[in-house]
Amino acid sequence: MSLRQYVSALVTVNVTGVITMADPTDPATQDAHLETVDMLLHLSRRSQAMVDRLIGCLDRMGQQEHDPERLKNFFELDFLALRMRRNDESLLVLAGGESARIRRDPVPLEEVLQGACSEVEDFRRIEFGVVEPGLVVAAPVVNDLVHLLAELFDNAAAFSAPDTKVLVEVRRVTDRAVILIEDRGIGIPPARLRELNQRLAQPTPPSAITVRQMGVGVVGRLAQRHDIRVELEPAGERGIAASVVLPSHTLAG
Repeated sequence: MSLRQYVSALVTVNVTGVITMADPTDPATQDAHLETVDMLLHLSRRSQAMVDRLIGCLDRMGQQEHDPERLKNFFELDFLALRMRRNDESLLVLAGGESARIRRDPVPLEEVLQGACSEVEDFRRIEFGVVEPGLVVAAPVVNDLVHLLAELFDNAAAFSAPDTKVLVEVRRVTDRAVILIEDRGIGIPPARLRELNQRLAQPTPPSAITVRQMGVGVVGRLAQRHDIRVELEPAGERGIAASVVLPSHTLAG
């Protein structure tokens, strides 16, 4: 299959994957909900496999290219493919599935942060402050943590002024690690902030609302999977700070 055919097929799968979820709490629609979840899982895995092949194809083609302008185009395509893969994995998370990509070795937290940053469209605005060295993330947690942080980085950049930075810092607190993500944005009303923290702490089953607003639902489910605590609070005059607390079992060594 050519690169053009890959992209065409991927667009078809991703467009098809935008579906309406039945209410999982309504007995009258529970069967429809289960069927929808199965369909979502199938479409997401199918698209994910194609995106992985596309990324491999782009990497091979990029290694053989030396023209700066064409290399720039390859980098843009590679970035878009990474975003498509994260979108597929978000749908998998909401449907209760897990990514087929599994890490075998622990990864330094600094590399996890950089990996999450590389998936953010406005990555130049992510600024790393004090990042305590020596922290290593356990292998089973790495991919989910990259995904979780990329969602939070994206959200912080999207809802803050384009001329401001999103500050990221990491501290060790006893046997845990705390990642702080602070933006200087438009702020969130107190009632809405309480609602978001409730959804992060107790993720609800996927619904049409969750699919349309995937970020919070995905972060909440990924955090729940590893007993990670994510909480939002006001920061500065109008900003928001997200704290991500990694318990000891998510760290290696």
